[in-house]
Amino acid sequence: MILTWLKGAIPPVAFLLILWILLEPKCSRKTARWALAGFLAAELAVQGAVYALGGGPELALTLLPLTFCLPAIAGAHLLSSRRFVPTAVIWLLALLGQHLQLAAQKLLFLLEQQLTNLPRADGQPPDGIVWRWVLGAVLPLLAAGLVAAVFRFFREPFQTAAGELDEGWGPLLFLPVVLLAVHSYFLSSATAPAGLLLLFLTALAAFWTLARLMSALAVERQARENNLQMQALRQDYELLQKKLELGRSYRHDIRHHILALSTLLQQGDSSGAQQYMADWQGQLTQVEVRTWCRNTAVNAVLSAYLTQAEKAGCVTDVEVSLPEEFPIEELDLCVVLANALENAIHACQAAPEGALRQIKLNLALTNRQKLTIQVKNSCFKAVEFDSGGFPIAERREGHGQGLKSIAAVAEKYHGIFRCEYSDGFFDLRVLLLDAAPEPRRISRVTATCTGVFLCLFLLNCMPAMVQALEHIPVLGPVVRVVDLHSYFWSWGDTGISVEEPVLEGDGPAVDEINGEKAAFIARMKETFLDYTARKYLGYVAEDITYEVMRDDDALFILRFDATLNAGGSMDCHRHIVLDQQTGQVLSLADLFQSGANYVFPISREIKAQMAEQINAGEASYYLSGEGWLEEDCFQSIDPEQQDFYINEDGRLVIAFDEYEVAPGSMGAPEFTIPTSVLGGILAQPSLLE
Repeated sequence: MILTWLKGAIPPVAFLLILWILLEPKCSRKTARWALAGFLAAELAVQGAVYALGGGPELALTLLPLTFCLPAIAGAHLLSSRRFVPTAVIWLLALLGQHLQLAAQKLLFLLEQQLTNLPRADGQPPDGIVWRWVLGAVLPLLAAGLVAAVFRFFREPFQTAAGELDEGWGPLLFLPVVLLAVHSYFLSSATAPAGLLLLFLTALAAFWTLARLMSALAVERQARENNLQMQALRQDYELLQKKLELGRSYRHDIRHHILALSTLLQQGDSSGAQQYMADWQGQLTQVEVRTWCRNTAVNAVLSAYLTQAEKAGCVTDVEVSLPEEFPIEELDLCVVLANALENAIHACQAAPEGALRQIKLNLALTNRQKLTIQVKNSCFKAVEFDSGGFPIAERREGHGQGLKSIAAVAEKYHGIFRCEYSDGFFDLRVLLLDAAPEPRRISRVTATCTGVFLCLFLLNCMPAMVQALEHIPVLGPVVRVVDLHSYFWSWGDTGISVEEPVLEGDGPAVDEINGEKAAFIARMKETFLDYTARKYLGYVAEDITYEVMRDDDALFILRFDATLNAGGSMDCHRHIVLDQQTGQVLSLADLFQSGANYVFPISREIKAQMAEQINAGEASYYLSGEGWLEEDCFQSIDPEQQDFYINEDGRLVIAFDEYEVAPGSMGAPEFTIPTSVLGGILAQPSLLE
């Protein structure tokens, strides 16, 4: 009964947490927390009453949409500072999250049924209680992950969009409404794992799509804001350019002014000269340019806003230590300065008559990578801050967006954003650290992971595990194959099938072979996923099988074959050679004396066999002089050549994958090396005959 209550309580609790995370109350958070506590207390009383009246846990859980979700939705509308539609989107998303967990709950129940039917190794009946508790622990983890993802990726973009969007809520409302209708219709009757999985994935996809849409809206808002600021900066810059041009004109005409003054003085007209000087000085003030730093864009912003501050009666104290070039984008720095100074000017303008209006600016670049910005201004009204460090103030259009823009820049540069209020002053401090990271590009690894998700998860996430139980007799004194383990994933004609041996034996040999086996299978799976990710509207199929080639007192040789079909076919092989006497998995170098140059004689023999087959018209190889590019031609084997084996005649065989040393028409070539060409360098005793 306890487990039933826990499973039933997790989805509505997650529903309430998502609702709380996305809700922005019109009252203080403290008052909202008291309202939440009162709601929970009332709900405990209601659920207890339902249980006490003989309903039991089943009835209480069945009535949760009516006794829990509906009151929570009503309370959300009462507390929300948003309009009806944005608030409706909040609880629709919370309900969608609840349905997502219900679909996962049914999937886990089906898995629990399968697992509890598996026989135990000791032959005893299966222990369903253990599996029930193990799988029950997955539900709270899933709920916690969902709530954390909503908080991390959804909360800020949603609140930004909800605060600015007047229209355009149709798509945001339509998607969860339709999905909830689909889920409500199918979830109670769905018993097939594939159907439940699709319901689960559609809910996840809805969350992902809406999160991306919210982020896009936030980016669009930021772009609009940046565009407006850039227009203001452009106007300031154009005005500055006009002043500079006018200054150059006055400097060009200065000799004429000096000549005119000299003439007036020679004529004894001192009053005329003084009047001429006054007129000239008035013209010069029109071209006066205040310089705060050597960077033109930053200087234009400072000049515009500090001039505006002085006109508003503010006393300014400015310290700027900034080179012409710095590792922060000019636009980002201008956004911080413009918003900070604009907020400071507005705060000073709100000062009572006769009060001191003061703005202090400190801007400095230290160690050529740390940019510190401090704007401190008079503030005659105490400021309280929310949990995010932003001032709590009355709501009006666009209010508070400037600080959020500054915080976004700080986050972009992995810096620090902090606001404080003390002794009648509002203090804003921003630290920007070096240049922002380059935007991430979609890599080959990402494409491969996408292939994993689309092909093996979205398309067919119900892999069939087949235990053929082909018990094979003991094949050697060190290692034996005791089972065949096969599995496959498929959707339509696209799929992968794997057969691998289950080994048993003494010593480290089994671990070594299993490691080599896992490495080959992993490599071939990666190849399959890579082709799947790139094969648009085509099928990709891969079969991985194995064969025991030798098993005697001397050697145990296991061969793995992989055939990939993607329009054409490609064969790959891997041989694992085990010395039965030493229990060691052999490398090619182990067959030869320490330090011996075995690469040259083996490579020479392979080239000779290639040339002989080419001259006989029996084959084609990537060999020099045969019309192939020199860089594609076979030169020699790698000293760590992995694919080799020893045949039944005791001869060394070097194996290559398809297309490695020859065209695809040659398949996967193999070359048998006569022991005579290896004389004098073989290890003793030798495994070769």
